Amino acid sequence: MKFVAWILLLIALPECVHASVVVLNGLTHVHNLPGPEGKTQGTVRVKNEGLKDARIVIYRQDLITDCGKPSSYPDPNSHNRSLGNGLKTNVDEKILTANEEYEIRYNIELENNKTSPGSYWEVLMVEVAEPVRDELKNGVQVNSKVRYAIQVIVDVGDFEGPKLTFENIVLDKVPGQEQILKVQVKNNSAFGSRANVILEIYDGQGNKLKTTEPNTRMLYPGFCNTFEVPISNLPAGKYDCVIIADTGKDLFGSNISVQVE
Repeated sequence: MKFVAWILLLIALPECVHASVVVLNGLTHVHNLPGPEGKTQGTVRVKNEGLKDARIVIYRQDLITDCGKPSSYPDPNSHNRSLGNGLKTNVDEKILTANEEYEIRYNIELENNKTSPGSYWEVLMVEVAEPVRDELKNGVQVNSKVRYAIQVIVDVGDFEGPKLTFENIVLDKVPGQEQILKVQVKNNSAFGSRANVILEIYDGQGNKLKTTEPNTRMLYPGFCNTFEVPISNLPAGKYDCVIIADTGKDLFGSNISVQVE
């Protein structure tokens, strides 16, 4: 029996996996159009760093981050902000020789029903056909393959700063481990934006004890994302906190209390 395990890369490769093919110019590509009738194009640069030929397969999928649900990758046109069939690539697959660099070119022309200002997006999947690891576990052959999800975003019209709301905040307490504050943020506007979420922690006298490191994620229009904020090096007790989402243009904050155990 054979089982295929997919390793999906939105940020970086895990240290335990060494893929022969890498993406050289980032996993998020943002384009701007003054109006829906415009066109744009871009490239995804890949390189085969292995010692033998590698075959890659390129295809498109939507990216959905519903509130309270794991991210999903349905077929294009699954929601009204999908680039749908307006995103096209010059190749569907390619053989890369050892040490070869290649530019996957794509063109974007919005479909006729995509006329409203705001952000439209899709992901280009670049899948390395051959497994990076092949092992036997409990009598089952497990093949681990790598695929990169490159987010392609088109902002149409004059950008407007997003309106963010905190949908849910939960402290994940695991005995003997670092506590994690899980903050679910929703983008209620037409444009997508990256946001940093930080937590300011105060004692009972109002003195600031610490500010957590920024946690950055993409927030798509009408959808959520969950930011995980580690809470460590604090004595047990109750703390007053301010949770802040910073888009670089606007700040959104909420007062909360956190019980550290």
